[in-house]
Amino acid sequence: MSEQEPTPGRPQDPAIDEAILRAAQDLLIERGVSRMTVDAVARAAGSGKAAVYRRWGSKNALVVAAVRALYDPPETPDTGSLRSDLIACARHYANDDHRALLILGSVLSQLGTDAELAKAAYEAVGSPPARMLEAVLRRWTTAGVIPHRAPTDLVAAVLPSIAFTNVVLRRETFDMATAEELVDQVMLPALLSH
Repeated sequence: MSEQEPTPGRPQDPAIDEAILRAAQDLLIERGVSRMTVDAVARAAGSGKAAVYRRWGSKNALVVAAVRALYDPPETPDTGSLRSDLIACARHYANDDHRALLILGSVLSQLGTDAELAKAAYEAVGSPPARMLEAVLRRWTTAGVIPHRAPTDLVAAVLPSIAFTNVVLRRETFDMATAEELVDQVMLPALLSH
């Protein structure tokens, strides 16, 4: 299911979309995924429950949309430098916004108990930056900069794993200084030392 599917009739009001997403984000911070209800989101947004379901067909779709609204879709960088491309990839994971940290942490901490939410969240939020990083590594391997025997799959997992640890376990933001240090001290040496 897409984030929002067009419905017949009068066009949807973007201001209501924003109010619903903002209310969902606030309730994710206050209550977490398991205690957030569509009724509570509708009340907080000043809309009806039907307005929420017209836009998002389920609570999980709403939760995923609320998280997705925090981030711009990633574009695969092509800066002409492996280091710069890796830092551009890391920038997607780095976020100094404490509110976004709380929202994302709330959702990520629930993934182990809700397989449907885990799948939807990965497809909508986790997979795009992972594919971006994999594309960068593949391009630099094809170009001969990264040796074919380098552990690219392992290195590709490092960045999201560290970001996840910071957000879920430490409840800290993953900042650009840490991201750059990770690229320089871990990722590049692992990729280029083979």
